[in-house]
Amino acid sequence: MTHFPPEFIDEVLSRTDLVELISRHLQLKKAGSNLMGLCPFHHEKSPSFSVSPDKQLYYCFGCGKGGGAFQFLMEHDGYSFPEAVEYLAEKAGLEVPRDARSDSGEAQRHAQALQLLEQAAAAFSRVLQGAQGKAARDYLVRRGMPEAIVRDYRIGFAPPGYDFMKRCFGQDGRVMAQLEAVGLLFKNRQGGYGDRFRDRVMFPIRDRRGKVVGFGGRILGDGEPKYLNSPETPYFHKSNLLYGFSEHREQIRKRKLLLVVEGYMDVLALAAHGFPIGLAPLGTAITESQIREILRLHDAPIFCFDGDRAGRQAAWRALERMLPLLGAEHAPRFLYLPEGEDPDSLLGREGGEAFAARIEREARPVLETWLTGLKLLAGQGAEGRARMAKKADAMLETMADVYLKQAWKQEAERATGISLQAVTARTESPRPARPAGFDPEERFVAALVRQPARIGSLPEEARHFFLDDKGLYEIYTRALRYNRADKSIIDGLRQDFPEDARIARWTNEPDIGPEGFEFLLLGIWIRHLDRLWSEARELPKQLEIDRQRRDLQAKREAIHKQINAEG
Repeated sequence: MTHFPPEFIDEVLSRTDLVELISRHLQLKKAGSNLMGLCPFHHEKSPSFSVSPDKQLYYCFGCGKGGGAFQFLMEHDGYSFPEAVEYLAEKAGLEVPRDARSDSGEAQRHAQALQLLEQAAAAFSRVLQGAQGKAARDYLVRRGMPEAIVRDYRIGFAPPGYDFMKRCFGQDGRVMAQLEAVGLLFKNRQGGYGDRFRDRVMFPIRDRRGKVVGFGGRILGDGEPKYLNSPETPYFHKSNLLYGFSEHREQIRKRKLLLVVEGYMDVLALAAHGFPIGLAPLGTAITESQIREILRLHDAPIFCFDGDRAGRQAAWRALERMLPLLGAEHAPRFLYLPEGEDPDSLLGREGGEAFAARIEREARPVLETWLTGLKLLAGQGAEGRARMAKKADAMLETMADVYLKQAWKQEAERATGISLQAVTARTESPRPARPAGFDPEERFVAALVRQPARIGSLPEEARHFFLDDKGLYEIYTRALRYNRADKSIIDGLRQDFPEDARIARWTNEPDIGPEGFEFLLLGIWIRHLDRLWSEARELPKQLEIDRQRRDLQAKREAIHKQINAEG
């Protein structure tokens, strides 16, 4: 795992302007000492997303998401923590320290691999524009691809033959091995290397950071497979990637429209007609991981499939994989195109305006799609209704959102006239999830962080409190040390725990007041005494702890009555 020196994290944060980072994704307006905007993490009509230029923190009063620059990239763009650090360091002109890289040199190998893939993409692009690329250029013209699309999406061409990579990179054995590791070469039976992609139009595939991690290639002449992807490598996992994600992410958020299609050319055709909002899996059935990424990006995506049997089967597989991820906040729709058509062909024949109208007119909600699919699978008559109820029961079992599950269950029962017994017991009385910050341990630590002066007035026993939540305990003990060292607690905790978004949320929550804090303190203190009592082996010691506990409990009950009387 990558570890960054604390002073390096501090330097990255000090050179990062959170307001500038967030303003690239949403419009912020001045509101007192802070800035406000529409939250990028959930749909809302009135701004509840607050950014503090002074604290370099953000917080949404609607959904509770909060943090600093690292958390924003992790929550908004799906970066890992090391990726977020390296991205912001690169923007700030800072070099990642060598001691932050693993002893095995994994990070260095990763950087070299991405550089080779980038160079290969540039080489394929040059070939497309040269004499060898004429047939590929003609093909792209026939498919209606403007030069701007070819340029912006860096479409290229891999010429025929097995030695193009050698001509580009030389024949050094180490480089050949690296090219094999990133999926551009394969080893033949004689132990030599040959090009994996030959006589194919090349589509670079990027990760969420915009780095080329692999390729899809479409053959120009006859042969199989028509589309060939890079093999699985440490850098390319096709079940986790979506074509068009890096290129279209911001437009999807801006337009609040996402269309999931089946292929590269569909994505490009949409962009060519003014709809840079398409994403596609990489030549295989869409995976749960890809659906999770889609729902994170937009909560109301439209899944677009051919209207033939294969298209409907693909849609049903997507719906089945979607169910465990669906929540009441999601509103996906399904659009079936006329048989034999795909977005590419329809856009060419109808144009963008007619296609947009088709989406609005024909895209059906996911629940309606599910019920229709169940009816088609089950057949007619009483036996068909029984099969439909049985299949509905099995599919509902996979849903995690108990409220959405109940709503769907009721609709399925109306459609079949049969009570779905299998899920009734588990969803009849769903327990509501506890709100964020409800846990007394978290509320206690949050109150200390908001009002650091409270730390100085804590009883000596508080130095020995133990919190069950390991992360909270680490923050708590660090805050105590900061108070003794006369440090800025907020800044110190934010830098020491850059991955913990709770710190930002605490600073934006309203304070609980002195009585509320004392009530929490006494509760944590009583739990501390309970732990001491269980560890005590002598009766006199246990009796003394009992006496202290009764005194604290009496004080706590008195405060509780006072709070209720004031409320």
